Amino acid sequence: MDHSNSNENEHEVLIRLARQHFLQSLCSSIPELDRLVVKRFEMAGDSNFQELEGGALPITTWFQDYMQHRRSWAQKLLAIWRAALVEDVNASKTQTLAAATSIEELSLVSDDVIEGMIASSRISMNVAEKVEPSFAELRKRLLALQQSTLRSKDAFQPLVVAENLVEAWTEARLQKRAFMWVMQGIAKDWAAILLNAYQTSNDFLEEKGIKPLKVQPASAARTAENPMFSHPSSAMPSYMSAGHQEAQIAASAAAISGMAGAQHPNSPTHTLAGAYPIGAAGIPGGMVSATGSPAHAAAPGFLAPQMLIPGTVAPVAHHVEAAALVAPVAQFGQPAIQQTSALWNGIQARLVQVIGPAPSADTSITSLAPSPALVEAMGEQQIYVQKLAQAASPSALMKAPAQVSQEVAQLAREQSEALKEEADKPNEKAIIEMVALMFQSVISEGRVPASVRVLFARLQVPVLRIALSEPTFFTDQAHPVRRLIDRMGSAAMGFDGANFQGSALEVELSRIVQMIEQYPDTGSKVFQLALNEFEKFLQKFLAENRQAGQAMSVAQQVEEKETLLVKFTIELRKMLQDVPIKDELRAFLFKTWAEVLAVSAVRSGAQSTETKKFKQTAALLVWAVGSKTDVVTRKRVIQALPGLLARLRHGLSMIGVTEVAQEAIQNQITQSIQTAFISQAEGLSLAKIKQLSTRLEGLEKLVSQEDVEDIALSPENIEMMTGLELAGLVVIEEPANTGVSAEVLQWARNRSVGEWFYLIPGGGKNTSPTHTTNSKQGTRVQYAWHSAHRHLHLLLMPDGRSLLMKLKTLAVCFDQGQLIPVDQEGLMLRATRVALNQYQPLTHELANALERSEESVLTTLAADNAVTNVLTLPEGIDFATPSPAPHTKSQGSASLQ
Repeated sequence: MDHSNSNENEHEVLIRLARQHFLQSLCSSIPELDRLVVKRFEMAGDSNFQELEGGALPITTWFQDYMQHRRSWAQKLLAIWRAALVEDVNASKTQTLAAATSIEELSLVSDDVIEGMIASSRISMNVAEKVEPSFAELRKRLLALQQSTLRSKDAFQPLVVAENLVEAWTEARLQKRAFMWVMQGIAKDWAAILLNAYQTSNDFLEEKGIKPLKVQPASAARTAENPMFSHPSSAMPSYMSAGHQEAQIAASAAAISGMAGAQHPNSPTHTLAGAYPIGAAGIPGGMVSATGSPAHAAAPGFLAPQMLIPGTVAPVAHHVEAAALVAPVAQFGQPAIQQTSALWNGIQARLVQVIGPAPSADTSITSLAPSPALVEAMGEQQIYVQKLAQAASPSALMKAPAQVSQEVAQLAREQSEALKEEADKPNEKAIIEMVALMFQSVISEGRVPASVRVLFARLQVPVLRIALSEPTFFTDQAHPVRRLIDRMGSAAMGFDGANFQGSALEVELSRIVQMIEQYPDTGSKVFQLALNEFEKFLQKFLAENRQAGQAMSVAQQVEEKETLLVKFTIELRKMLQDVPIKDELRAFLFKTWAEVLAVSAVRSGAQSTETKKFKQTAALLVWAVGSKTDVVTRKRVIQALPGLLARLRHGLSMIGVTEVAQEAIQNQITQSIQTAFISQAEGLSLAKIKQLSTRLEGLEKLVSQEDVEDIALSPENIEMMTGLELAGLVVIEEPANTGVSAEVLQWARNRSVGEWFYLIPGGGKNTSPTHTTNSKQGTRVQYAWHSAHRHLHLLLMPDGRSLLMKLKTLAVCFDQGQLIPVDQEGLMLRATRVALNQYQPLTHELANALERSEESVLTTLAADNAVTNVLTLPEGIDFATPSPAPHTKSQGSASLQ
C-alpha cells in the first residue's frame, strides 16, 4: 500500500515537473514573441505590404499602443503562466446551473468574452495541425503516469495557451483586433514556439523513462469496420471555416445567455451566415441525438450546451457522426436519377461543414484570392509536373496500371502536402485537403487508362487554383472544371490501355492539359475554352468512322426535314386561312405538299431552283382551283394544267407517293378545276395571287419557332431521304404505348457526346434498377451524336454499326434498363463523395484525440506558493520602449535588450 502511494507521488511530481518545463519554455519565448510582434508591425511600413493588406487598418496606431504597453503584456503573460503552475486545474471557474442558488448569480456573457473566445479559437486552429503530433505524444506520456486525460482548462491545452495570450493582451489594454492581425502574420512562428514547448516536456519525460501509452483510438474500430474511411494523411483537416466556428461560438453564447427560446439580438433564429441553429450548436447540419436533446450535452463546468470550438470537443458518448455519403444504388431509370440528385444535395450540405458557406454576393474578389505564400507555392510546382511526365512516359506505362496509379497518387499527395504547408487562411487547408482527396479518387479510377490518370494528376494544381478563388467549383455541377474532367473521363473510360495508347483521343487530352497549364492565371476561362474545343474534337473524332458519318448526316437531314415540315404546315395554314378553296385541297397542301417542300429544302436548299418551282406550284394550284368567270382566264388555266400536273407528280414521287395515289390526287384536282369553271362566285384577284406567291417564295423566313414534338422515324423514312438503303444503320423504333417521366426525358436530352453505355436487349424484363452490370452482361456502345434540336440520337457499336433512335426511344431504353450508363455517378461527383467520406473520419479521429485531453486524468496537485517564482524570463532581459514609426524601419528596432 505504501509502495502504491510512493508511485503515485512520484508520478505527481513528474507530471508537475513536465508542466513546469512546458511553462518555462513558454516564458523563455516571451522575448522572441515580442520580437516577432514588432517585426510584424515593422513590415507594415513596406509599400507592397500595405497594398497587400488593403491599407485600411490603423496599423500605426496599433504599433504605437503596443510599444507603450508591450512590457505590461509580457509581465502579465509571465504572471499567467506562473499562476498556471500552482492553480488547481480541477477547480471549475464557471458555475453550473445546478450549483447556482439564485438567478442573480447568473449573468450574460459579455461581447468581450465572446470576442476573446473567437480570437483564441482562431489561434488554436492555426497551430493545431503543426503541434498536434507532439501534443498527442505528451498526452500519451501523461496517460502512462496517471490513467486519466487532461481537463479542458489544463495549461497543456493549446486552446488554453491561446486564451492566455488573449487575456494578457486584453489586460494590457491593447485591442483584440490588433492582436488578431498580428497573430495572423506570425502564426507559423508561434506554432514553432508552442511546438518547442511541447517537445521540451516530451524530452524531459523521455529522459525519465516515461514512454507514450499506446491507446486504441475510438475511430480505429470504425476504420477497421469500414476501410473506406481510412486515409494516410495525419494532417488536421479544417473541419469548418473560421466563419463557422465564430458563428457557433456566438450561437452557443446566445444559448448561455438565456433559455432555449430566448434570442440574442445578434444571433436570431436564422443564425449568422453559415452558422447552425442554436438548438444544435456545434452539430453539423443541426443534427439532434436520438433522444431529441442536443447531441452535445452540457459538460461539467458549462452553463449551457457545450460549444464546439478548436481544442474543446464534446465527450465521445455524445458525439454524433455524420452518415457516410452513399453512391447511387440504382443504375437506370428514374430511381437512378433521383438517387444521384439526392447525393448531390447531401454533398452540398456536407461541404458547408468542411469548407464553410458560399461567400455572399458582395464578397470582394480580393477576399477570395489565395494567400500570397500559397500562390507563390502553386507557381513553383514544376518539379511535380516533371515527375508526372516521367510517370506518363512509354517505359513507365509498361508497368502494371495499379502500380502506375499508386505512384501517381503518391506524387499528387506529396504535391498537396507541400502546398498545405504554405496555406495561411483558415479554410485554405480544408480546400487543399478536399481537392487532394478528390484527385486521389480520380487517379484511382481503374476504368480510366493509366496515361489519362497521369494527365488528371497534372490538373490538381490548376483545379486547386479554381477551388480557392471560385467557390462555385464546389456548388455548381455545371462548372466548366467539373464538366471538363467528367467529359475527359467518360470519353476515355471505354478504352483499354492497348487501344488507347497513341490514339488521337490521348493526343487531344494531352494537348488540353498542356493548354491549361500554360494559362494558370485565366481562371475557369481556360477550362471553358478547353471544354468547347474538346467537344468539337469528339464530334469530329467520332464522325471519322465512314458509316457513322453517313448515318449522322442522314439523321440530321431527317430532323431538319421534320422540323421544316411542321413549320411549313403551320405557315401554309396561316396563308390559306382566308382563301376560298375546298377542304380536301386545303388538306392536301397542309399535309402532303408541305412535306414535298420540306424534303426539297433539305435535299437541294430552301432557295434552290427546284424548291422554288415547288413553291410556285402551290400558288398556281390555289389559283387554278379558284372560280373562273371569264373565258380568257379559263384558257390560261387549261394551258397551264399539263405543267401543273407534271410538277405535282414529280413532287409526289419524291416523297414516295405511289402511282395509284398520284392518279387519285390528279383526278381530284381536275374535278376541282372543272367545278371552278362553272362556279359563279368571285375568284381570287391577281394581286392576291401575287401576294400569296411572294410569301411562298420566302416561306422558310416566315416559319414560326414552334418546336417539333415528335418525328416520324423509320427505315422507310430514311430510305426516302437518301434514295437508298444505308448499310450499317439500324433504326430503333419507339416501343408502343410506353410512357416515361419528364425527369427521364430530360436526362436523355442532356446526354453528352463520348459517353459509354451497356446495351442489354430486353434488360427491362430481367434486370432491376439496382442490379449490378458488368461488361459480360451487355455490349458497350458509345453515344456519338445528337441532332441540332436533340430529337434524334446516334450510338456506335463495336462492330461499326450505328443505332439511330428518337429522344423518347432513348429515354425508354434507359428507363427499362436496356441502356445502362457505364458511369452513372460521374468522375467528379464520385470524387467529391469519396473525399467527403474520407475527410469526415479524419475529423472525428482528431476530435477523439482532443476529447481524451478534456476528460482530465490528473488529481491535481495543491502546489505551494513558493512555486510561483520558479518560472522566470532569461536573465538580463528588459523591455525598452523606443518610439518607432511603422513606416520607418531604421527607427523600429524594438528588440528586447
